[in-house]
Amino acid sequence: MAMPVICRPSQFLRRKMIHCPVCKTRRRMTVVEALWYGATVTCCGCGDSWTDGEMHERPFKRGWRTEAIAKAKRDWDAAGPFDKAAHDAWFREQHDETEITPAA
Repeated sequence: MAMPVICRPSQFLRRKMIHCPVCKTRRRMTVVEALWYGATVTCCGCGDSWTDGEMHERPFKRGWRTEAIAKAKRDWDAAGPFDKAAHDAWFREQHDETEITPAA
């Protein structure tokens, strides 16, 4: 059963070429990073996703794979080429927002 997401952290999209265990070949993968959470990786070939190495449950829904592949491809296009400076700035911004300052 899926739980509703009340607060969603800021996310950073990345592109990677990784071996897909389902497709059994190197595939385009979209990676969604969020501070304090494991990265979610989605295959642009089969639509399956993993977080921290664990495969996500496949939905019991007609057409889910086609939708997941389309979303992964949209995310791939949205991610664009990797920009280390932009990633580092995003990471610092997220870390600074969650920094806990000790009471005086």
